[in-house]
Amino acid sequence: MVHNARTVDQESDSADDAQYLKQYIPLVNFLGEVLGPRTEVALHDVANTKNSIIAIANGQVSSREVGSPATDFLLHLVRDGTPDGSDYVVGYRGRSSTNKNLLVSSTYLIRHRGKIVGALCINSDQTPLLAIEHMVEQLKDMYFPVSDHNDTEQQEENLVASADDVIEQVIDQTCVEAGARIDQLSPEQRLDAIRRLNDQGCFNIKGSVAKVARLLSISESTAYRYLRMV
Repeated sequence: MVHNARTVDQESDSADDAQYLKQYIPLVNFLGEVLGPRTEVALHDVANTKNSIIAIANGQVSSREVGSPATDFLLHLVRDGTPDGSDYVVGYRGRSSTNKNLLVSSTYLIRHRGKIVGALCINSDQTPLLAIEHMVEQLKDMYFPVSDHNDTEQQEENLVASADDVIEQVIDQTCVEAGARIDQLSPEQRLDAIRRLNDQGCFNIKGSVAKVARLLSISESTAYRYLRMV
């Protein structure tokens, strides 16, 4: 009798969670129109991973529809959570099984009574942007060719006002490439920033290690350790 009562309670909770998720369906349709036909918006019910999509806009981006299953990445998020403990992950790359175009994806985990019950996923097809980027690169090669005189490695000059600007520029670029805030950078990404700064000679300037440590949210001793590693 107790077992049956527990089963009834679980079924009631699941039905309540499913009803809670339905309030997000109008948001899916709204975002689909706002973001345009190259951006897919999908709402997942994680209680039914084999048929998790309960609403989708612009499904042609990934060739999915209502009733399609959850992705491996979503299952990973539901099981382990996000790397920084937040309820969302932005700017990761993905591809569908039928559409091989590069997608830039973001996922927001939906909680009900403290439990993850669903996810709102946004997937943008970057194909047109990549085509434009390729065209721009071709134009650059036509009008601004890079010299290969003596086959020497080309040097890069940063036209910035000060060494502090160089430091901030390199760290900002690291964050852009990682798709993360400074406080979200992994040790490997912080090490890469130290390597870039070292290559540009930034640590020849007095006080630069302390500044870099502060900007990367690490201790000076950690910064010196990274510097020794590179």
